[in-house]
Amino acid sequence: MDRLPLIISGFSGAAGRYGGIAAQILQDRLELLALELREAKIRLVQALLLACMGVVFSLLGLLLLVLAGLYVLPPEWRLYGVAGAALASMLAGTAVFVVLCRHLGRKPLAFAQSLAELKKDTTCCSTKN
Repeated sequence: MDRLPLIISGFSGAAGRYGGIAAQILQDRLELLALELREAKIRLVQALLLACMGVVFSLLGLLLLVLAGLYVLPPEWRLYGVAGAALASMLAGTAVFVVLCRHLGRKPLAFAQSLAELKKDTTCCSTKN
């Protein structure tokens, strides 16, 4: 009968240690998640700024080129001037959006490191030692 309290205290001590380890793992994972969330927010702001700049410069370039083309060209060539200005503006806008797509494509998925760490934790805990 004297052994039962020792066994129970041993189990409670082990449970406390495992609980502390689990809490530390959870804290580490939450810190990593917060860091990745901050990085994702920064990437989103950068992407939005690039998209806005692309739209603004495309519209500004289109307007200025059309106006300059209409002003300089004689009346019989004005239609061709408008078409050329529109093409140049659209090419500039397309170039900015291609840069935006490349920028977004080379970045890793959001929370990729957290997912990898959780998978490692799952495999570590699920294997039999």
